[in-house]
Amino acid sequence: MLKYLCAPLALLALAVAGCGEDKPSKKEFVADLDAVCKKSNEKIQKLDNPTTIKQIPTFVRESRVVLDDSIKEAEKLELPDEDGDKFKSYISDSKKSLSALNELEQAAEQDNEAEIKRIFTETTRDNQKRDAEAKRLGLKQCGSG
Repeated sequence: MLKYLCAPLALLALAVAGCGEDKPSKKEFVADLDAVCKKSNEKIQKLDNPTTIKQIPTFVRESRVVLDDSIKEAEKLELPDEDGDKFKSYISDSKKSLSALNELEQAAEQDNEAEIKRIFTETTRDNQKRDAEAKRLGLKQCGSG
C-alpha cells in the first residue's frame, strides 16, 4: 500500500516545488520594475539640480550612486517569458547610459562647455529612444516621460 502512495506524493512534491519557480508574468515584472524606477526617480528628484557647470560633477556622482543601485536591483528581477529579451535589453541599455555620466562629469571638471552640450544632445537622443521602449513595454515609472 505504501508504494502506491509514494508515486503520487512524489508528483505532488514536484508540483509544489515547481510552483515557486514560475517566472513572473509580464504584468508582474512591469509592476516590479516600475517600483524600482519610482524609488530611483524619487531619490534623484531630492538631489539639488546643478545650475552651474561647477555643480555638475557633484550631481553626477550623487545620481550615479542612485542609478547604479537601481540598475543592480532591476538586474536581480526575474525576467518574464513574454518580452524577457526586450526587458533585458532595456536594462542593459540603461546600464550603458552610466558611461555618459562619467563623460559628463569629466567634461564638467574640465569646464568644457562644448563637450557638455554634445553629451547632453547625445544622451537626450538616447533617453528618448529608451523612453519610447519603456512605453512599448508598458512601463510607466521608467524613463523620463
